[in-house]
Amino acid sequence: MSTRKTILLLGCLVMAPLAMAADEDRGPPPGTPEQGLGPPPGAVERWKAHDTDGDGAISLAEAQAGAPGLAQNFTKFDANGDGLLTREEMHAVRSATREERRAQAEERYRSADKNGDGVISQEEAQAGMPRAAQHFGEIDADGNGQLTREEMRTAMQARRNERMQSGQAMPGGQPRQQGAAGGQHRQQGQTGK
Repeated sequence: MSTRKTILLLGCLVMAPLAMAADEDRGPPPGTPEQGLGPPPGAVERWKAHDTDGDGAISLAEAQAGAPGLAQNFTKFDANGDGLLTREEMHAVRSATREERRAQAEERYRSADKNGDGVISQEEAQAGMPRAAQHFGEIDADGNGQLTREEMRTAMQARRNERMQSGQAMPGGQPRQQGAAGGQHRQQGQTGK
């Protein structure tokens, strides 16, 4: 992965919790898989904490004061260049991040599915998705010895929800950051999104 893509991905991951908080009033766009799901626990509070003047947007000064990761990428996410991050801009960041993660996960899934039958066997998981292989029995909801895209999505969503609610450390032992960077993170090898 190029340095540019890595920086963009990290910036998007920093923005995800704020983007989710931005969606609180409006909710996800109609017709999306996430329709009906609200922001993760704490996202609204983080947004409000960073929006210290209460105008519904986050300025660069507000980001610098409480969300250094956001401040570092501020100009990338301020789509209209007005010096404020709005709920709409945060929603756009969230959508772009979500789509990029889905595309990456789909590519990992296709790459691991060596025989092209549309499911991942235990052997394919061990060879191409070691984390999924470690939790194969938990992910394989119907117990048929194969992981479908839907089983992978369900397992990853459950894991994401648990981590968001418990504040657990991210993979690799990194503590979950508080504030703007404390939200979603990329899970490698375990989702079919």
